[in-house]
Amino acid sequence: MKSRMILKKNLLRVFVGIVCVGSTALVFGRHFDASWAGGVGYRARVAVETVIDEKAVDASCPIIDPTRENILTCSQEYKKVTFGTSTIWMDENTSLVVADSREGIETLTFYGGRIVVNGPVTLHVRDLTFAISNKGTFVNYSWLNRLDVFAIEGDVLGTSAIVSSGTAVRFDTLVPYDDSETINANYKESSAAAFYSWVESH
Repeated sequence: MKSRMILKKNLLRVFVGIVCVGSTALVFGRHFDASWAGGVGYRARVAVETVIDEKAVDASCPIIDPTRENILTCSQEYKKVTFGTSTIWMDENTSLVVADSREGIETLTFYGGRIVVNGPVTLHVRDLTFAISNKGTFVNYSWLNRLDVFAIEGDVLGTSAIVSSGTAVRFDTLVPYDDSETINANYKESSAAAFYSWVESH
């Protein structure tokens, strides 16, 4: 009888030990995004490189903040950013943050300004998410809670809508969301024509 009690206690200890070790392994696996723990598995980080427009006049504007990978442009300045296999052109007074630099799931958070994106990248604007596989331009009027999306080449897949190639759609970026609306897609004739001309030459 006594030996059975000891056996039961030992089996219980073994079971508790297995559960503890398994739970700890799962937590570590999820933390490091291991595929066996339901994550995407190890992926190398892609490089983020920025080039300031040679005509920039504000030398005090930082190229990149390595602590947050916060990429900024200041007044009268453009930047070209290489992010993995993607290229992003930034108009003046624009702010981006690298949210995920792992290969194959490159993600940016767009806080405000105007950008052109060419290549596979995911873009977050507040609660909205857009998947770009080809080329599109985004204008975030953050003070108006408004985002304009122009699909230049290929479709842009949004959280709640698809912007078809060659068209432009305006989105509301805060709840309660207004319905999206189609707008003029002739972005080259906008007030930012000089920026788009610079993009084409770089």
